[in-house]
Amino acid sequence: MGADPLGSARAQAAAVNAQLQADGAKLDALAQRYEQAQQQLASVRAQATQVQSAIAQDQAQVAADEATLRGEALHSYENGAGNGDLNSVFGPVGGTQGAASAVYTNLATGDVTTTADALGVAEANLAKQEAQLQAGQAQAQALVDAIGAQRQTALTTAAAEQSTLHSLSAQISQYLAQQQASHVGPVGPGPAPTGSAAVAVRAAESQIGVPYQWGAESPGRGFDCSGLTQWSWAQAGVSIPRTSEEQWAALPHVPMSAIVPGDLVFWGSGGDATHVGIYVGHGDVVHAPSTGQDVQMVPIWSSGLMGAGRP
Repeated sequence: MGADPLGSARAQAAAVNAQLQADGAKLDALAQRYEQAQQQLASVRAQATQVQSAIAQDQAQVAADEATLRGEALHSYENGAGNGDLNSVFGPVGGTQGAASAVYTNLATGDVTTTADALGVAEANLAKQEAQLQAGQAQAQALVDAIGAQRQTALTTAAAEQSTLHSLSAQISQYLAQQQASHVGPVGPGPAPTGSAAVAVRAAESQIGVPYQWGAESPGRGFDCSGLTQWSWAQAGVSIPRTSEEQWAALPHVPMSAIVPGDLVFWGSGGDATHVGIYVGHGDVVHAPSTGQDVQMVPIWSSGLMGAGRP
């Protein structure tokens, strides 16, 4: 018995698609880590900017205060004011006013060492804080760069797998065109879609090539898996829940051997549906895979397959 090129192409496509799903899950995790790292970097940068602004403001205030203090103290000194006179002007020695009086006195007598030392300590503390933030910023940037590099590698791998899958899908389409009513795949070609199912299938197929986008349900712009199935059936006037888990729970289940175009096919683990596509006939589904991929038509794959539901 000769080799079955259609069956071989389907098997290869299913294997590549299964790998794409696994790589897509990793890419989603990397995308989340990348977003978190970017947020951390932005936070550290904002803190560094605040400290740098505080340093600039303090330096300006120090210069202004020093000039004012020196001017007023020297004015009092030149007019013969002694320590007692200064105290009478600035209040009794003690507390904040007493400290101010002491500063004026030091300035008036030319002893600015204490004031300069205090200012130096304050600036040193700010500089230390700035250095710590700069170190934190460097670490955050390094993390962003590292995750970004991993993400780019994953995207490149997914793109290569996507290209292979497109090539295999083209071969499958060619083989199907050459056959007239042959049995294909594990579930058979099934009848052509009719009525609402036909509308839903055409709607899903019209979005092939649209990018995957988590949480999206935007024709021509982006879909996630359950967003695509919900939107497709909505075009036929049929309302179904939003998430794959809700759709699996709400829809009547049908055996895989009895599915027809328009039925939804689910994947997951532990009884939880985590992915869904819409069956379009000939053993194929249209689905929105994961981050970095587009809505596509692929053969049904067995890994994680839970079953089907009928809207």
